Amino acid sequence: MLSEVEIGCATTNSKYKKRLDCAVVKIPKSSSLSGVFTTNNFKSAPVKNCLKKFSQKMSGEKLLAINAGNANAGTGKAGENDLELVLDSIAQETGIDKKNIFPFSTGVIGERLEIKSITSAFEKCLKVFKKNNFQSLATSIMTTDKKIKISKTIVKIGNKKFSIIGVAKGVGMIEPNMATTLSFVFTDLKISESTLKQIHKNICNETFNSISVDGEQSPSDSSILVATGKNLIKSPKLLKIFEKSLLKIFTELSEKLLLDGEGATKLIEIEVSGLKSKIACKEVAKKIANSPLLKTAAYGEDPNWGRILSAAGNTENKFQEKDVSLKIGKIKVLEKGEIHKKYKESLGKKEFKKKRISLAIILGSSKHSAKVKSSDLTHEYVSINSDYRS
Repeated sequence: MLSEVEIGCATTNSKYKKRLDCAVVKIPKSSSLSGVFTTNNFKSAPVKNCLKKFSQKMSGEKLLAINAGNANAGTGKAGENDLELVLDSIAQETGIDKKNIFPFSTGVIGERLEIKSITSAFEKCLKVFKKNNFQSLATSIMTTDKKIKISKTIVKIGNKKFSIIGVAKGVGMIEPNMATTLSFVFTDLKISESTLKQIHKNICNETFNSISVDGEQSPSDSSILVATGKNLIKSPKLLKIFEKSLLKIFTELSEKLLLDGEGATKLIEIEVSGLKSKIACKEVAKKIANSPLLKTAAYGEDPNWGRILSAAGNTENKFQEKDVSLKIGKIKVLEKGEIHKKYKESLGKKEFKKKRISLAIILGSSKHSAKVKSSDLTHEYVSINSDYRS
C-alpha cells in the first residue's frame, strides 16, 4: 500500500533504548501536502520551522524527519539553531533542499537535542528506505503510548480504487485546538493542494479538534496530510467519497488516541445540542469533557449525572433549567428539567460500566449540535505524569 512513500526508521539508543524513535519519510515530487499545527502560543522549534515552510510554495522531492523523546520546545534560539544543524545534516546526506525537509519532534519539553545521536539516527534512517513500513513509522513516533495507532482503507470507485493510510501518536497533553499530538496520513490520489487543505481542516475540526484526554495542548501538535498524486481518478463523486473515507480514518485514529490515553480505560462521547450555535454547543461539550469530576466518575463507574449538569452550566452560554434533557446511552435521566420517572441509578450504573459511555445533553430548542470525545481520569494517569522525566 502506497509503495511510492518510502520510510526509514532507526533508534538513537537513548530514552527508549533500542526501540525505534526516529523516522524519515520520502514523499514523491508529485505530492500535495497540507499541515495543521498547534495554536498554542508556545510553539516548538520544529512547528515554527514547518509553519514558515508550509506558508510558501512547495515543489520537488520532500522529506518528513521525525524524532520522539525530545520535543525541542522551550529551548529558545539555541533549539532553533540545533534544528538547523540537524536539517543541514539530512540535506547534505540526501541532496534534498533544506526547504523541503519538514521536522517534527515530540517528547520532553525544555531539553536541548542531542545532536550527535539524532543526526546519527537520521543517517541510519536514510540507509534503510523501503526496509521499513507504516507500522515501523507508527512505532517510531511513540512516547508514552502503549500501542501503535494505525488505520487504513482501500476504497473502490467503479472499476478503480484508491488507498488511505494514517498513523498517529499521543496519549497525554491532548486537547489539540488543531489536530493531535502527531499524525501523518497518506493517500495515493491526485488532489490539488488547495482542495487538500480545505478537506484536512474540516476533518480535523470534526475529529482531532473534538477530543480531549486532559485539556492540555502540546506545543508540538502537528497533523500532516499527503496526497502522492500517483492515482488520478476522474469522477464527480471522488471528493465526496474521499472526504467520507478520510473522515473514517481520522475518526479511528482519534479514538485510538483516547483509548490509549495515559491510564485511560473508557471512551466518553458527549453530544450537546440546542444552543444558539455549533460553537456554543462545542464549548459546553468541551467543558464537560474536561471536567475532572466527570472523568473520575467515569473511571469509578459512578453515573453521577449532577457532575455533567454542573460542568454544562459552568460556561458563558446561557440556558434554562426547564430546557435541559439528559440521556446516558439510551437511558433518559432528565426530561425538560425533571428527573425521568423511569430512571433508576442501576440503569445509569450499567451504562457507566461500558467501555464506551455516551452522553447526550439538550439545552434548548435550536438544531445546532456538537460532539466531543474524552477519556476517563485514572490513578495511572497521575503515576505516569508524576514520573514522566525519570
